[in-house]
This record gives sequence, C-alpha cells and structure tokens, in this order.
Amino acid sequence: MKSLTFRNQSVYQSSLTAAFAALVYSGSMAIAEVKVSVVQRSADAPLSTTAEVPGPTRNDAAANARIRILSGVVDPNSGGIGKLRDGRVATDADQPDENFFFDAGTDGGRLLFDLGRVVEVKQINTYSRHPGSRGPQVYKVFGSDGTAAGFVERPQLTTDLASSGWSQIANVDTRPKSGDVGGQYNVSISESSRVLGKFRYLLFDVSRTDVNDYFANTFYSEIDVIENGGNDATAATEEAKPYVFKTVDGYAEFTIDTSEATDLTEWAEENLAPVLAAWYPKIVAMLPSEGFTAPKTVMVNIRPERGVAYASGSRITANADWVRRELKGEALGALVHEAVHVVQSWNRGARGNPDYKRPPGWLQEGIPDYIRFFLYEPESHGADLIWLQGRRNQTLNYDGMYRISANFLNYVVEKYDPNKTLIAKINGACRQGKYTDDLWQELTGKSLTDLNDEWKTATKAQLEMKAKSGLNALTEAEKAAGWRLLFNGEDLAGWRNFKREGVRPGWQVKDGALVCADPNDAGDIITTDKFGAFELQLEYNISEAGNSGIMFHVTEEGGAAWASGPEFQLEDNAKAKDPQRCGWLYALYQPEIDPKTGKPLDATKPAGEWNHVRLVVSPEKCEHWINGVKYFEYVLGSDDFKARVAKSKFSKMPLFAKADTGHIALQGDHGQISFRNIKIRPLRNSGAEARASTTQ
Repeated sequence: MKSLTFRNQSVYQSSLTAAFAALVYSGSMAIAEVKVSVVQRSADAPLSTTAEVPGPTRNDAAANARIRILSGVVDPNSGGIGKLRDGRVATDADQPDENFFFDAGTDGGRLLFDLGRVVEVKQINTYSRHPGSRGPQVYKVFGSDGTAAGFVERPQLTTDLASSGWSQIANVDTRPKSGDVGGQYNVSISESSRVLGKFRYLLFDVSRTDVNDYFANTFYSEIDVIENGGNDATAATEEAKPYVFKTVDGYAEFTIDTSEATDLTEWAEENLAPVLAAWYPKIVAMLPSEGFTAPKTVMVNIRPERGVAYASGSRITANADWVRRELKGEALGALVHEAVHVVQSWNRGARGNPDYKRPPGWLQEGIPDYIRFFLYEPESHGADLIWLQGRRNQTLNYDGMYRISANFLNYVVEKYDPNKTLIAKINGACRQGKYTDDLWQELTGKSLTDLNDEWKTATKAQLEMKAKSGLNALTEAEKAAGWRLLFNGEDLAGWRNFKREGVRPGWQVKDGALVCADPNDAGDIITTDKFGAFELQLEYNISEAGNSGIMFHVTEEGGAAWASGPEFQLEDNAKAKDPQRCGWLYALYQPEIDPKTGKPLDATKPAGEWNHVRLVVSPEKCEHWINGVKYFEYVLGSDDFKARVAKSKFSKMPLFAKADTGHIALQGDHGQISFRNIKIRPLRNSGAEARASTTQ
C-alpha cells in the first residue's frame, strides 16, 4: 500500500489482483487489476477531491437506479436510501438525516442497485463521514450484467454468488490500522487501463466497522456509478418514469411520481397502487351528490416534504421520509385518507356561489378518517373503542377532529343510518356549500347536540363496561368467529408449569385474573394445548419494575421455555432494568423511533394499569400490538429473521424458533403480573384471516 499525506488529508491506493477481481465483459470472463483509492480527512473538514477520487455527482449512472435492501434493517434515524443517489454528501460531522445507514446493533446488510440497463462502468465512488466508528467504509461490491445462466437478481445471504451470475469487483476496507477511526472517507474503485466491466446490477455487501461497537454502521452519504464516456443520467430513465395505472373499474387514471424518492418506487407500484385502484372507486360510490363527477385523473407525488400528506384538488402529496418510517404502519391508510379528500371536492361548490357556506373542519377530516378506520382498515382499531381505551384523558366531543370525529360518525351511522346514506348526504351538502348543523335533525331526527351527548354517554359506558365487566367471557360474535378462552377466570384449567404437571403455588386466581403473585415459586406456565397460526389477545397489569413475557411455539425439548419459543416482551417500561422494552420481540425486533420522544414507540400504560396485547402469528407474517397500536411485523424463518437470530444470544440455541406449532407460555419468574381476558383464535388459512378480525 502507498500512502500520500497532505496535511490532514491522506490518499490511499491499493491494488486488487486477479485473485479476486474477475469481471464480466459481455457475458465473458476477463482478468483485470482493480484499484481502490481512498481520500481520508477529518470529519469536520470540507469535502476534498483528487484526480483519483472525484466529488459526488447528480448525473451518474446510478442517479435514477432502483435501489433495494436485500438484507438488513434501515436505522429509523437514517435519511433513507434516497440519500445514496441525490448527488450530495453530508456537510456536518454527525448528520444522520443526510446519510443512509443500517440499524444500530446489526451487522450491516446488502444493497442492490439496478441501473436499468447494462452500463460500461468506469468508476464506483462511495462517500461517508462521521467522527467515530460510523466513518470508515467496509464492504464488498459485486456486479452482473444479468445475462448469465442461473442468474439470481436478488441473492439472499445463503446464495452462492459465484454460481448465481455475480462477480466480485472489489473489497473495500478503509479502517486505519491505528489512530482515530473517525473522519471523512471518499472511495473510488477503478481499473487503471480500462473499465471495471459491463454491469446492470451492483450488489453492495456492507459490514459494520466494529463488531464490538453497537453504533458502528457506516454513515453513507452517496454512491455514484460513473459510466465510461461521460456522466449521463440516462441509466435508468425507464425506471424513473411515473407509474400510471387505471382503477379496477376503469373510471380513473392515477399517476404516482417517486422520482424524488426512487427507493419507494417498488412499494408504490406493488403496495400503494393496488389499494388506490381498488378503493378509489369505492370512495367515489360512497360520496355521490347531484351533478357531481369525481376527478378522473389523480396525481400522487411522493417526495421530501414537511408533515405527513395533503391533498389539493386532484393531487396528493406525501412526505417521503414519513412514508419510509410508516411502510409497515400507517402509510397506506394515510393515503387512502387523502384519496377521500380528492373525492370530497368541497372547494367546487365555492366557485361562483356567493351563498357558499364553508363546511366545518371536523367533518372535512372526520369523514376521511371514518372511511379509513371503519371501512378500509377496521382491523387496525385506529379510531374505535380499543383505540379510545389506549388514550389517557381523551376528551370526547364530535368536533374533536380526525379519529374522534370518525368515532362519532360511526356511532351515528350504526344507530341511525340503516341504509348507509348519511355520510354521502352530509358530504354532498358540504360539497355544495349548503351544510348546516340542522341537517342532523333532518337526517336522524335528533340535533347534533343531542347526538353528541348520546354518543359520549354510550361511549363512556362502553369504556367503563370494558374495564369493569365482561371479564373472561366471549360474545356470540366472537364465538362465531372461532375465538376461545385460554383462562376462565375461576381456576387454572388449561395451564401447567413447563416440564411438569400442575401449577406451582406462585400462580393464583384472584378477582378474575391469572396472577403471578410469588415469582419465587411460580416459574413459566404453558397451555396444555399447542397452537400453530393464531391470533392471541389478552390484558396484563404489571407491577412496578416488573418483567414478564409471552412465548409461543414453545416445545419441551429444551431446558427452558425461551430456548424454543420467541418472546413478546412485557415489562414496566418506566422502571424495569431490562433494556428490551414491552411489546418487542425479545432481542430481535423493536418498533421504530417515535419522533415525539426520540425513543422507540411506546404505547404502554404505567405499572398498575391494564394494557391490551394483540399477537398475530402466521406463516405470512407476525404482528405485535399494544393498546391498539401496531409496533411492527416480521416473518418467522425469513432471511431477515434468521440473520437477526444469528447475531443474537439465540444463535447458540438450536431449538429456538424452529417449531411451527407449540405451547403458549407466560413467564413467571421476574416480578408480579396479572393476566385476564386471554383468548385465542386459530388461523387456518393466511394472514388475511388476521386482517379480517375486528373483535378485540
């Protein structure tokens, strides 16, 4: 290695010989010498470039590439994968939102760049900056033109790359042998006498820089792919085109533009588009009025913005950064909400109408949330009684906006609108600028004030009843849906201790609750029955600083329940010592960062109060919910799941998460905890059954 030093700047050049630099040229193999050049400066120094390592560009062959994460988890504080091809680098030493990086505590991951066509690649340039261990770059890069027999476009961690049409281009490791590892690292991979090769696909296998450092995943600011013969941005123009599709009835045409957030293109096409195609016609049918024609062309633009999303006329704009955080949460529902705004079209009535009355804001937002939470995604319980149970000191009033107003509307519809026309009539009056509060009297026979008082009284009574009565019992609807109780509120029938008959005296039945009263003489208890795919719901009340858990697919081959069963963690988040928080899949999955607190999402109530748990386990996906709030989802046995297990303490447990069926276990040796309303519904088919459930 040769080192050239200029003040606080160093340039490193190394050669990667034929031993691991076999490149693909038009489908044939050639041997070449690859050079990796590195410019290193202090993290707070200005960007520096050299002839060997040029600065970033917006006009490279990767500017419009489709980038996929094949393995690994993006850190919720990251600026997102779009930062890798925006032509900019971070300007501050520690600037998370201007970099892409994998989640803390994980061992990096794999990124796939699809350039859209075969490109004669001259250079690959990567840029990073951080004052600590997130500064250096450690990765291997592979390339393919995609034409080899047996080519695997999305190789998993277990895929043999050499036999799957991939060739290694370079092995990059910029960690200094001694001294401070932090800094600004600019890397260029090139071949001195000719191009690196002809590639359509590039695979970056990224590692963290220190296996003993929890925060050692590199802050990558930019990855550029320089085409031989010029830096043109035509590499993936086909991929960059807006996605155009028709609704299922052919009535309307949607265009989704992700040109400023290309990492969301696949999600937009495969997830968002089908939802809008199916639900836009339904929304149009729900909100008719005389002489009204809903927009037939709708534009959806997903780009960096403030807030969440908004609609203006027939255009919907969504904040790409928020969407990234909510891909498995509220993203789809929020855009259905905005689609309702498009159909509402309330501003039309104001044109040339001096008598137009501006409709109230609570209806403008309440109607979209009613359609979203009670018709589109009722299983999310985003505005119903379960959601209200999870809100502390919530003020009930019809004009409470959004979810509160949606709950009020649902109450009136269910009680006074057998033909389900009330929402259309209210919206139609708003659209025409004719809405007044007197309309409620006309449509329901009761004034808005009377309806509001009635709804508040009924809702409060339901909440109180939910809290005080109906313990350990199923409704007729629940029975018909296949639910069964795992605890009858009277005795310990259906339960026994792990690896023994009967239940130790530390577990007791008190006031209709299954109580771990003495953790010193309790131990873990398991159901006598076994379950495969299921939906489990229960309520728990944990003691101060308490710690417990729900394990599933438990077998009795190992020495403890947790040796085989993954654990839904339960604890007092305020005072428990275990850093694994309530609702997490122990040591494997946790919710994203709540922007309001800067900490992982926490929907729990304090120790001493009852909390609601919903756990869905199926081959398609598993879901964790606390008090009506979805934390995350995962797939048992997936590559991502296996990779997380491999990096956890469970990697040393050969039985862990291997069984498809098993007992459900309640942990009883880490503090006092009570359970009640424990019920389960076996799932025979797929996750669709879990999504259809509305009984909680």
